[in-house]
Amino acid sequence: MEMVHTIQTRITKCLGIRYPFFQGAMAWITGWEIAAAVSNAGGLGTIASAILKPDEIVDEIRQIKQATTNPFAVNIPIRLTGSKEAVEVAIAEKVPVVVTSTGDPAIYTEKLHNAGIMVFHVAFSLEMVSRCNDAKVDAVIIMGSEAGGNLGPEELTTMVLVPQAVQKTRLPVVAAGGIGDGKGFLAALALGAEGIQMGTRILATRECTVHARYKEAVLRARDTDTTVTGRSTGLEFRVLKNSLSQKVLEMERAGKDREEIDSVSIGGLRRAAEEGDVENGSVMMGQISGMISDILTVKELFEKIMINASQRVSEISRFF
Repeated sequence: MEMVHTIQTRITKCLGIRYPFFQGAMAWITGWEIAAAVSNAGGLGTIASAILKPDEIVDEIRQIKQATTNPFAVNIPIRLTGSKEAVEVAIAEKVPVVVTSTGDPAIYTEKLHNAGIMVFHVAFSLEMVSRCNDAKVDAVIIMGSEAGGNLGPEELTTMVLVPQAVQKTRLPVVAAGGIGDGKGFLAALALGAEGIQMGTRILATRECTVHARYKEAVLRARDTDTTVTGRSTGLEFRVLKNSLSQKVLEMERAGKDREEIDSVSIGGLRRAAEEGDVENGSVMMGQISGMISDILTVKELFEKIMINASQRVSEISRFF
């Protein structure tokens, strides 16, 4: 008989989901397919809208509604020029949750709330947590610098940022960055979070439609195999060390301007995610990649996290 592990936090209660596990949004990677798999497995799947046109977002939303009856989210980066249109689509299509990021949460939260949509915002600093309090979002996703993809300029780690954020807000906190197993989940709870968000770990699942060579690169990666580009341009990204990242870093050290660097790096994520070019593409992944050694289904991953977290609670209790 299958053992069902359950957990209740404010995150599971407000969403009506089994596990407080969010799937991070990754452009070119997380469309409706993986988002539906995550939602069907008891978490919150998220469609990345950053590269999509309004009609493409509509199509993604309608596809996921056909694939799951559980809650799902659409991620909308506020700083992108298409954010206003994406918000209008989310409202028109009556999505349950919008995850806003890279901008002031006050811009769209009230409008989304008035449409009956929950809003979670991604924060890289306590200053942004304060803005989330003022905007009255429903939860804050605290992103540490261990994460893959876009990072905050201060590069605060999850271990440092999450407990400070918990002290700064009464909102539910979801921890993200460097989390991909039961121990990481339990650590996030110990820091005061009520859920976790995973990107790289969910990228390396069977249901994720990213190119197979991208997944293989995650499995091969070791503890020191990622680096951060964009510190000189103000657009920091954690990526795999490869020919492209080395070239970008060399250009940054040489003082090249953002336009020249962009001419080399733009399109890199698509090359990696869709074409499988993991040497000349931008292979965004977090430091947790050094701990990932297998490709599981999303359901298997979630069950494994819960089992391992429960076991670890028992092991730790002997110290007290």
